[in-house]
Amino acid sequence: MIGVAGAVLLATVLAAAVWRLRRRYVVVTVQGRSMEPTYRPGDRVLVRRGRSRVGAGDVVVVGEPDRETGWHGALPLRRGVAGRGWFIKRVVATPGTRYPVGVGLGGTCPPGHVALLGDNVLSLDSRDYGPCPEHQILGVVARKMSATSRGPEAAGA
Repeated sequence: MIGVAGAVLLATVLAAAVWRLRRRYVVVTVQGRSMEPTYRPGDRVLVRRGRSRVGAGDVVVVGEPDRETGWHGALPLRRGVAGRGWFIKRVVATPGTRYPVGVGLGGTCPPGHVALLGDNVLSLDSRDYGPCPEHQILGVVARKMSATSRGPEAAGA
């Protein structure tokens, strides 16, 4: 038997671990077909919050750009994820690296930005909105969890 003090300590440690995991990770439900065939509508992905260690080939969740102005003038993301639109895209260029052929931007990716493409050629991405400011990155997809039709947050387009 661990006693009352041990039970309180165990509950505190478990609560702290859950709190830390929830601050570090978020589950996102994919909406839209921009990442097909890799991710389909209804797929759920585990996203590691933060933009450190983002590299070419990583799949990221970013704040949805304005349909008219793109990411130009976008404010940095806040901690919360509810109540806004999200994109899920693949990083194809990082700051200081050349844009791949087919992106249509030419030159190198500017400091503080990444170029994003959807796996589906019909995706809305950096070909339409230009490079994405790094401060718009919610996090990197760590793994696919399951396929479902609903979830707490959604990323698409």
